[in-house]
This record gives sequence, structure tokens and C-alpha cells, in this order.
Amino acid sequence: MKFCSTKHMKKTHYFFTIALALFQLQATAQQRVFKDTLDGSSETVVVTANRSERKMGNVAVPVILIGKKTITQTGSLRIQDILQEQTGIVIVNSALGTSLNGYPNPFGQGVQMLGLDPAYTAILLDGEPLVGRNAGILKLGRLATGNIKQVEIVKGPSSSLYGSEAMAGVINILIDMPAKENIGFQLHHATNNTWGGTLSYANRIHKTGIQFFVNRLSTDGYDLDPNIYGKTVDPYRDWNGQLKITQELSNKLQLLVSLRNYDAKQDNNYQIYYQNLPAIASGYTTETDKSAFAQIKWFLSSNSKLYFRGFYDRYTNQSFVNLDKTGLRFDETSFDQSVFKPEIQFEKNRPGKSQYVAGFGSNIEMIDASRYAGKQNLATVYGFTQKEWYLLSQQLTLIAGARVDKRTDFDLHLSPRLAMAFKPNAHWKFTASAGWGFKAPDFRHMYLNFYNAQIGYSLLGTATLGQELGKLQQQGLLQAGADISPYTNATGLKPETSFGMHVGAKYTSGRLVAEWGLFRNNISNLIDVYALPFKRSNGLPIYSYHNVGNVFTQGAEMDLSYQLTKHVRLSGGYQFLLAKDKQVLENIDKGLLYKRDPLTLQSSLVNRQDYFGLANRSKHSFNAKVLYETATGFDAYFRAVYRGQFGFMDQNGNNIIDNASEMTEGYWMLNLAASKSIGHFLRVQIGAENLLDYTNPVQLSNIPGRTYFINLNLNINQPTKHKLP
Repeated sequence: MKFCSTKHMKKTHYFFTIALALFQLQATAQQRVFKDTLDGSSETVVVTANRSERKMGNVAVPVILIGKKTITQTGSLRIQDILQEQTGIVIVNSALGTSLNGYPNPFGQGVQMLGLDPAYTAILLDGEPLVGRNAGILKLGRLATGNIKQVEIVKGPSSSLYGSEAMAGVINILIDMPAKENIGFQLHHATNNTWGGTLSYANRIHKTGIQFFVNRLSTDGYDLDPNIYGKTVDPYRDWNGQLKITQELSNKLQLLVSLRNYDAKQDNNYQIYYQNLPAIASGYTTETDKSAFAQIKWFLSSNSKLYFRGFYDRYTNQSFVNLDKTGLRFDETSFDQSVFKPEIQFEKNRPGKSQYVAGFGSNIEMIDASRYAGKQNLATVYGFTQKEWYLLSQQLTLIAGARVDKRTDFDLHLSPRLAMAFKPNAHWKFTASAGWGFKAPDFRHMYLNFYNAQIGYSLLGTATLGQELGKLQQQGLLQAGADISPYTNATGLKPETSFGMHVGAKYTSGRLVAEWGLFRNNISNLIDVYALPFKRSNGLPIYSYHNVGNVFTQGAEMDLSYQLTKHVRLSGGYQFLLAKDKQVLENIDKGLLYKRDPLTLQSSLVNRQDYFGLANRSKHSFNAKVLYETATGFDAYFRAVYRGQFGFMDQNGNNIIDNASEMTEGYWMLNLAASKSIGHFLRVQIGAENLLDYTNPVQLSNIPGRTYFINLNLNINQPTKHKLP
């Protein structure tokens, strides 16, 4: 176990001294019970589960709802910190990060849900997709938390409504739009010289609403391994800005316009090998994400609506490093992706009987990147429909829906979904859902041409694999004797297809809320990275993509929430997960898989007990939370998150995880935040994250060690000046 240094002990002493002072400030005041309005009650409205507004109590698929109050109580400035504390959600590194030997992972971290990789979860902002996936992963650090109203997480296949990226589910981040004037300011300071500032303004005047938000964050980064030159994460600074305007054009027409801008710059400073000698390279990376969204809502009648939407997003990433000694350019990359998405959606509601939603649209993607073979375009047209029936005095809800997608280079594909919810009484609710989905190969699978100049490996897309291998061979950059003939006319990738099921139950009684769920996902034609049987001339691997057959993920989840006293709420969740390749299991049963002991070099057959499963999946994960709050404006929020051991990288050459040396040990993350309101407008918050100071420089370089923070929040809420229409 790692013990705290004297420096850390002093910081911890100061931290808890301040926390104790905050407790004393509120000790003598009158107290009352607080209740988060987004706690899953029947009055709470969600939009993601069915692409239209529904009361939380009537939704037939598993949904996690994170409200603004909960987000504020954690003190976190970035959305990934909030997500990783939810049951069944893990923030994971890209699989290719194993090659980086302690340097930052260029592919970043993403959301793993139900045991499926980040590429299978759709990330939406106000219902529209975020652009700029790198190896299937979206950089969630682009999203600040200061103006978020709520986060809706739908688990399970959602391709019938949201398309191919939603095979695991959907995370929809909804931006706040206050109905009265509000001016907000936050100042944030944390370990590693991290500074953040947020300014927001919202108002509603007659028929016009406006919301403005800007956020800046900077840090000096951190270094987890002093034996490796440079920092684990280099210094960076970023800006987030958003403008949202609503306008009632008439009693039947409403206009919504949203503009968003993200700009970031990060230093690059690390050691490389140039002409077989160590050298220092430095430079920087710039990143931008600019989007525009417009929507007209037309009330055709009191029970039917028509939406016209248009969405455009452009994401860019440019990076370079020069050799410090000579100033020569060592490496330079660029990435430019844009999406245009027009859509029309119709909704029809028959109160107490049924609801219907249908729509169609197109998705036009363009990419121009130095890591891709020329400019590429992809176009998809789609249509979707879903109907809900309310039966047995609304105790039973039945849902049937489907989506059709047609991409320019693949056949028509149908993704249906069925779901039901049954509420026999006020305490119990039972749900079941089943959905089919598909995921066509994306740009990276087909056209990627990535060479990691820092480490020396390559990753090539299938459409240009033979051509790029030929170039490497002509340049003498392939291992002597490499046979590239099997790859010169290789067949293309097939789309992945999936089938997922979920059954669940929820029990509510007084202070207790308990939820249980069982899930299973089958994926056919899984697209995965593999190493070619030969290497580059520098001895480092060449990777590409292939369909690997069938895999499954299955498991169970449980969430509990209990109001222990009028001031203390306890909650927690647990997930058990199995994720395995069916072909590997078949080969084990046939006696075709062997393993080699690293000490004796003796080979033996692999049995089912040896096979842990797919890499980067933990069988056991757990979270526990304690919230203390009073009427005086004081609250303290403690969260504990455990991630069990997981397979990291094959070490004995059989391409599966079957040995303890291939595993990463489980770990705990303990986080604590305490807040106190001072007067009507000011709120002070202090906190610490990763209290146990857990680090893993090679395999989990995204965890920086113990950090402390303080937030000063100023919110000025004015009464509504004008009567709302």
C-alpha cells in the first residue's frame, strides 16, 4: 500500500480543517430535507429513451438520470468524472495505448457501457452527435459541466432510434435553459496548477430566451514516471463557449438556435529515437470543435408536433513536433472532419392511449486527414418510427420501433426494437427490451494510415492496406522476407450486427429505491484490431482491422438508494460482467489453444477457467455514495468507485487473456466534496479526488494521482421581469 508523504499529509490536514469549519457554520441553523428534483420520480421528464418527452416513471428501457444538483455537488468540471461514478460505466483507455510505454495515449479515453467498447456508445449534446472520434473514442474533456441541465444515459441497443453508434446505448447531455434571469460565475483551482473559470448568463424576455456560457480551463499537466522524459500529460488550456436562443415565432411555431465553440492547445514534449539515437522533440497540438444547430417546432394541434432540424459540426486537430537540437520538423498530423445532418420528425400523442414518433433524415460526413488516404466522404439516409401503447389502465406499456439505414457503400439495414413496462402497483415496475443493431465500418477501419512516430508502430485501414504495405516494402521499411501477397487483394470488412436483451425490476417504498437488471449482447462480425504476422524493419508491429466472428457480453446490475435519515442519503451500485469471444471458447473446447509458462517455457492447453475474456473488461465494478445535506446550504458528498481487475495485453503469444501477468489489479477511487452557501449568492466548495493516491503510469495514465480543489460559485437569480407567454 502507498502511504501519504508529509506534503500530502499537510494538504489533507488543511482540507479537513476547512471541511470542519464548514460543518460548524451550519450546526445551529434550522434544518430541513432536500430532494433532488431529478431523482427518478414520475414527474421527471426525459427525452432520450424515445426521442420525445416522457415521464421517467413511464420509460420502458433502463435509464440513468444525473441532475444538475448532483453534478454541482461533485465539484467536477468535466463530464467524464461524473460518468465514471455511474453503475456499469467505465472510462477506459484505447486498446492501442498498451504500446506507449508510459507516454500519453494518443487515442485517449472513452466510455465503456455494458462491456462494449467506446465506439458503440452514441454521445449526444442536446440530441445531436459529437464529432471527432479518434480510433472510435470521443475526447470527453471537450465538455464542461457548468451549463448542463441533466445527463440521460440509456443502456442497451438504441440503433432503432439513433443509428449505428448506439449499439451499447446513448449518453445525451442536455444544456440548461433557465426560465428567469440568472448570472453565474465560477472560479476553480486545483492541484497541478489547474485553473478554471466559468461565466454564464440566462434570461427570458417576453417570447425570447437566451443562454450564454463560456469556460476556460488550464493546467500544468502531471508526471507519473520521472524515469521517462517529459510529462505523462503535458500542459494544456482550452476554451468552451455556447450560445443558445429560443424564440416563439407564433402560438404554433418555436425556433431554437444553438452555437458552440471549443478551442484547445496542448504542449508536446517527449523523447523519440531519431536515426537510432535518442532525441528530444517538442511542439504543440491544437484542437477545435465548432457546431451550429437550428430547429423549428410546429404545433400542428394540441397533440401533434412536427420538427425541422439542421445540424452542422466541424472538428479539427493539428499537431506537430520539431527536433529540439536541429529545429527540423519530425512529425506533423492534421485531422478535419465535418458532419451535416438535416432531419424531420413527427410526433402524435393520444393521451392515455398511445404515442407515436417517426422521422427521416440524412448524415453526410467528410474527412480530410494526414492519417487517412486522401479526402473521404460517407453519406447515409435513414428513417425511423416507434409507437407506444398504454394498456390495462396504463399499467402496461408496449413499444415497437424500427430504423432503416442506407449508406452509400453498404446495403439497406433494418434495426428493430421491442420493449415493455408493467406496473402492477405503486411499488413495483418490471421492464423488458430487445433490440437489433448494426455498425458499418467507419473512416478509420477503411482509410486510416497512422504511424506513431513517437513509438514506431503502424495502424492501417483495410481499404488501402495492400497499397500501403507495398509502399513500405519498396522503401525497405518492412521486415525482411515479409509476405504481403495475402493483403494485396484482401476483401473488405463486413458491418457488425448485434442483438441485445435487458430485463429489469424496480422497487420503490418510502425511503428505499432498488433496481435490478440482467443483460446480454451478441455481436457478430466484430471489427477488431489485430497484428499482422510480420513487423516493420524497426521490429515494431503493424496493425490493421478484421472481422473476428462473434463475441458476447452479459451480466447483472443492481442499484440501491436509501434515505437513512432526513439529512443522509446512501446509494450504491454493482455490476457483474462477462465478455468473451465465442470462437475462442470453441477453440478451447476443441483443444486448439495453448499457453506457455514464462519461466519454464513449457506449453499446455488452455482451459475455460484460464480464459478471462475480452481485454479491458472488469468482471466486478462497484460504487457507493453518501450524501449529507441540510437546510442551511451545507452538503458533503462522498463517493467510492471500485474497478475490478481486467485483462490488459496478451503476453504469451496466443492472443487471449489467460495469465495473471496479463492482468491489471483492481483499484479504488475515493472522492469527497463539501459545499457551503454564504448569503444568497455565494457558494464555496472544497474537495479531493483519488484520496488513496492510486496511480498506474503505463496502463492508466489518465489517472493523475491525488488532487485537491476549491470552487467559488456566484449565482445571481433575478425574479422574472416579464410575464411569460
